[in-house]
Amino acid sequence: EGLLTDVFLPNECFGVTRDNDCELLANFCLDEWLILPEYPVMYGYFQFVYLTNRSINELKINVVPNFVCFDAKKCPILLSRIVPIKVIDGLTCCRTFDLISEYSREHFYMLDMEFNELYRKCSTTGNEMSCANSSYFHCNQSLQCISYHRVGDGFRDCYYNEDELFPTCHLNVSNRFNCTSDPTKCLSPVAIGNTQFDCPQGEDEKNENIYGILQRISFSSICDEIPHLDGNETDETNCDWWPCHNAYSQCNVFWDCLNGIDELNCPHTDCSSNEFQCRNDYLNLTYCLPLVHMFHKRRSNCTDNEIIQELYVDNGTSDISRSYYSFNKSKCITKDNICNCYSERANVQEDVCLKNQMLNIGVNYYSAIHKVNNDNTYLCTLQSHVDTSRISTDRFLTPSRLGYFPSTTSTSSAQNVFDKYEQKNNIPTIDIALAGYCHYGVITLFKGVNQTKTCLCPPNYFGSRCQWQSQRVSLTLQFRTQSITSPPVIFQLIIMLIDEQRNIVPNHEQIIYMPAHDCNTKFNVYLLYPHRPKYSSTNYSVRIDLFDKSTLDYWTSWYLPIPFQFLPVNRISTQLIIPEVRENKLCILSCGKHGGCMKYTNMNNSVFCRCDQGYTGTFCNITHQCQCSKDSFCLAPSICVCPLNKFGSRCYLKRSICQSINNPCQHNGLCIPIDDRINLHGFICVCKEDYQGERCQYKSNQIDIRIDETILTMSSSFILHYIIAFDRYTKHERMTTLKKIAFGYNTMTIYVRQPFNILFIQIPDDNYYLTVLRERYIPSEYIHTQVLPKNRCYSVLDLFNDTFRQYEYLRRVKYYPLLCRRDSQLMCFFDEYYMCICDSDRFSNCFQFNHTMIYDFSGKNLCYNDGQYFFNNETCSTTFFCVCNDCYYGKQCQFSTKNFIFSLDPILGYHIKPSISFRRQPFIVKFSISITTIMLILELIMGSFSIATFQVKKSREVGCGYYLFASSISSICMIIVLTIKFWQLLLSQMLILTNRSILFINCISIEIILKSCLASSEWFNACVAIERTFGAIKGVTFNKNKSKIIAKRVILIVIILTTITHIHDPLYRKLINDLDGDQQRIWCISQYSSTVTKYNTFITLFHFLVPFSMNLIAAIVLIRVVARSRFQVKPQQSFIQNFQSKLKQHKHIIIAPSILLLLGLPRLIVSFTLGCMRSPRQSWLYLIGYFVAFIPSMSLLFVFVLPSKIYKGELDKTLKRWIRRLCRRY
Repeated sequence: EGLLTDVFLPNECFGVTRDNDCELLANFCLDEWLILPEYPVMYGYFQFVYLTNRSINELKINVVPNFVCFDAKKCPILLSRIVPIKVIDGLTCCRTFDLISEYSREHFYMLDMEFNELYRKCSTTGNEMSCANSSYFHCNQSLQCISYHRVGDGFRDCYYNEDELFPTCHLNVSNRFNCTSDPTKCLSPVAIGNTQFDCPQGEDEKNENIYGILQRISFSSICDEIPHLDGNETDETNCDWWPCHNAYSQCNVFWDCLNGIDELNCPHTDCSSNEFQCRNDYLNLTYCLPLVHMFHKRRSNCTDNEIIQELYVDNGTSDISRSYYSFNKSKCITKDNICNCYSERANVQEDVCLKNQMLNIGVNYYSAIHKVNNDNTYLCTLQSHVDTSRISTDRFLTPSRLGYFPSTTSTSSAQNVFDKYEQKNNIPTIDIALAGYCHYGVITLFKGVNQTKTCLCPPNYFGSRCQWQSQRVSLTLQFRTQSITSPPVIFQLIIMLIDEQRNIVPNHEQIIYMPAHDCNTKFNVYLLYPHRPKYSSTNYSVRIDLFDKSTLDYWTSWYLPIPFQFLPVNRISTQLIIPEVRENKLCILSCGKHGGCMKYTNMNNSVFCRCDQGYTGTFCNITHQCQCSKDSFCLAPSICVCPLNKFGSRCYLKRSICQSINNPCQHNGLCIPIDDRINLHGFICVCKEDYQGERCQYKSNQIDIRIDETILTMSSSFILHYIIAFDRYTKHERMTTLKKIAFGYNTMTIYVRQPFNILFIQIPDDNYYLTVLRERYIPSEYIHTQVLPKNRCYSVLDLFNDTFRQYEYLRRVKYYPLLCRRDSQLMCFFDEYYMCICDSDRFSNCFQFNHTMIYDFSGKNLCYNDGQYFFNNETCSTTFFCVCNDCYYGKQCQFSTKNFIFSLDPILGYHIKPSISFRRQPFIVKFSISITTIMLILELIMGSFSIATFQVKKSREVGCGYYLFASSISSICMIIVLTIKFWQLLLSQMLILTNRSILFINCISIEIILKSCLASSEWFNACVAIERTFGAIKGVTFNKNKSKIIAKRVILIVIILTTITHIHDPLYRKLINDLDGDQQRIWCISQYSSTVTKYNTFITLFHFLVPFSMNLIAAIVLIRVVARSRFQVKPQQSFIQNFQSKLKQHKHIIIAPSILLLLGLPRLIVSFTLGCMRSPRQSWLYLIGYFVAFIPSMSLLFVFVLPSKIYKGELDKTLKRWIRRLCRRY
């Protein structure tokens, strides 16, 4: 069509119709000249100028412009070739033929060669005599400064090639490739494998230097008789132990075995089992020849690398064994059987035919078949069953001959048997003559005499025939979630244009996004500018709001700037990460009473005001009338966010397809209406994990995996690798997820919707175990399998001896089939590049397997405390998992057992099984119930006796009585609270007690009461020891009245002190829902900052160690003081005799602190030696230590009352009074 159809014209030239080719351009364009394009970007630097006195016909035969303009600063080298005519807008213009040869060009492509050369000269030359920056390389002839990274990179950045001729090894850069043929040349890595010989002898283009041996050849290409590599060790050398019949040689067209067993029973053949298909084109006949009737003709010798071109067939009626060798005589036909007609040596029958038995001989896969008769009559030619054009292409993992583990009785086909609820739409025929009338739109015909034609245009086009492009923003968006909540959230995306004041313009788009369904979907959206043409003075950007479709709750927002605002069409492509929780970051922008400041998720420094319904504007200070339905959300005057079952611009129209009374999704699937612009009655079913299908009508594959206890002791978290094999020409896929087994269980249940062939489980950063093998996927299958130590996949370095380990990698791989044949129990093994399965033929079917995958694809680790972060899928993740280090637990490793100084939740919580009866709970839980009950009963009895004892005035003649009275009350209160805490933990973890209000009140109150009571009891006991020590020192001068006054004050101080020092606990304590495997748990957790953690540790140890030290010091001082006082009274006795006498006399005073010391030692030892509970399997020691911590406070009766004559006497009197009262009453 000439020039004008290929370029953009000024506005004056729009709508030109060229009925007369002789007309001048000036008739349509008022300017003196026509400039193409608007900016000097043609061939990188140029702008073409056409005089409008040229005719359209002239342009058709010569597209060379009259003048060429360019920026002389960017291209100074051209100034020496031209005679400048004029400078227009800073551009130097010259006659075109100053730059190129003077002859006509009919088409634009005829200008390419010369202007591309001008472009290269402009881009690689300059006028710099030296480089101001020392880090730049100076091209001496080209007068250009370039970065040293561009020197020796295989690209000519200097016009005279100085950068590629420079001896780059002088740069001393370690990551460069050293050319062996030129020691002075060290190439940049980008020059390796660029298809150009940058080294003199081209070693930079050799495969081993481009990819490395591990990445340049597939396992299926090894020993396949097609050379892929050069050198001493190639893929076709040392193949002696490679079987000729394996998963990859099966049905690959080539006769890898001399009897063709690898080409029998192939798909796409018309013959029966064990028959070869051949074709006679002359007779137009196809034959099926049984294996038992096929023969090789024996000969006296064979030449090296001989290819047999003729095979023979006979019905077996006569003995022809001296001249012919039957395919059926032995499983493996060797070279000796064919090439030595005098040999009568019998074949050694093996399970596998190896290539060392048939060296230097082969069979053509198009061999001619002859009859065994006097004339050897031609019968037919072998017929290929596959497209031979694909023979040399890369081949990947094939599921052929993988077998079935565990075994199955099902014979279902691998084909998808699920029927579809598809509606066949009848597409009307279209008149070809009308097809292009509306260009990119849809034509509508109105019936009548003239059949009026009207065009319906898509958003990106306008005009009477959709011939003009709209000025717009073209968005390609993909969304990813870090985790799918349960139940799954359905998101509504509102995509809007906003102006410089952040005001929302009317044009917007809405998208429904379902993470599990739309993970890989790329949404293409057009946002039209509000004015046509758009205002060049206004800069726009894109804001995307996200809502929960079910509740219409706001979730988050993103901000996308629009670069190059001058362009009529802007294209933006991005991937956006949906945060796991709703946006609640604080910001300081003042948004008045009717809005709130929000941060953009992808722009930490950008904020905006999100307005309440009925308000708009930059600061939410403008009111507007909402016309949306009451159950929708009014985002802006023209934007309504509709609830799930409504649609329309104002959300007044109802959709009945997904009503609960008429739910088309079976088995409690969630029905989601699709976009009403696509289908008013369309819907998508989000199925429960154990069902699948378009209407959740089919069961998913269920796999129960029982883990051996020896493996379970190493980890309770396992990575599951699903391998999906397609055919040998399609690369396999890998899907990865992580599964946790709840403590106390040894079986995990998983539901699989994706067809798969291989399933491994892996202990994180440790061993692999083969779990399931399926040569063909069986839909809706129930699989029960065990993971035992024998399922382990070993490293090849553990299986080979030193001789094999020393082989180079490619040679070592060729002995992998030998590993499977040598060890019949071996199921799988791996090396640094391959994972290998020992298939049903004991062949090592190996495939690429990345052992060092990085699962944190978003660059953000959601696991705390250095937990390992895993996504459940490499390409389309829908959730994440954390593998916790020792001493941490929780779904995100957010809970710690470090510095917990005995808390019952992490010790016992994981042992309590949800949703099962008390009778079926583990022994440790039943033991804890028994211990807690016994402690409660004993404390109620002993505490009552102690309180009764110290209620008597005689027992409180000194301060000790008051301390012990307070300690008795504190102890009985402590055990009651402990019992409440234990049963709350038990019932909440069993999911019997689920009222969050009750759980929250108990969570924030019980722990502080328990800690305060425990600390108070220890302080009161220590005060008793101190007072008795002072009493022993003072003797008869001890003031009893003063001690009682001090005791009352100290008791009050201790209660206040212990409460205040633990007041931080309820402030940081909260209820948290968490998952343990598939089990939902509710934890009462205190999450401290690092400073508060240090304070908490200090306070806990302070309340324990200080009373402990006071008891220890008091016991030592008391013994020494009493012994020395006795020695002074009776000096004739030795110190030891005095000590023994006084110890016997005052044993009740000395024994009390000593017993308290002994009872406190277990808690002290466990706290300081073990540090943290590394896993729930260490619970017994910590559980015993936890209960032992309460014994000192419970033992008042035995430690203080019974050893004392006074206290014991008062207790006896109290008991007698109680007995007399009972006797009177009954």
